[in-house]
Amino acid sequence: MKILCIDTSTSAGSIVLAHEKRLLGEILEDSSRTHSVRLLTGIDAVLKNANLSISDVDVFAVISGPGSFTGIRIGLTTVKGLADALGKPIVPVTSFEAWVEKSLAVQGVLVPLIPARRGEIYAAVYERRGSELKVLSDGIAGEVEGVIARLPEDQISFIGPGAAQYREFIQTRGRGYWTVIQTDPFLGHPMARIAYRHASKGEYCTAQELRAFYLRRSDAEIHWKER
Repeated sequence: MKILCIDTSTSAGSIVLAHEKRLLGEILEDSSRTHSVRLLTGIDAVLKNANLSISDVDVFAVISGPGSFTGIRIGLTTVKGLADALGKPIVPVTSFEAWVEKSLAVQGVLVPLIPARRGEIYAAVYERRGSELKVLSDGIAGEVEGVIARLPEDQISFIGPGAAQYREFIQTRGRGYWTVIQTDPFLGHPMARIAYRHASKGEYCTAQELRAFYLRRSDAEIHWKER
């Protein structure tokens, strides 16, 4: 099973080609160049380096959001077109899922943060105990201060580009119980692991079924502390 993973949700783009659990090639680039300029040439380069063609890809994986609206549209449109033309399935992966997968060693409450425009932020809340992972909130969107204020005073590990951007703000309100995990911004490798798990179980969608994962405060905010 050859899986081509694409993340265009932020400026830190990933193109990763994997054969089941084995990496065949990758391009990881954090650039001001738009994904519309670099994505197709990057896909071609990764495939050529592995001596493969696009028709050799069995499954496509793509970050469906949240993130940059423009970036997400570019990634989804590209994958839709390729998968539709080739008749191949797609595994959509949220940026929240990918960031939690990237932080496999972190236990307890994890909060991935993704920057939004106009001083707002996207967040989700997970809890990992051993190998068990629970979703406590699958989506919160709002102003940074308001979203952070809804979180408990328990120990929390913040991950993602929003955590890096608002690190000082988070640490001044965590009273010593909150930690910001520092790492590189690329999601291609965790995407590949997630996509393989889902694809091996037949959990994927068609090009026609692929949808962006957008958050709106009016219907996506979950008061998970009340559960």
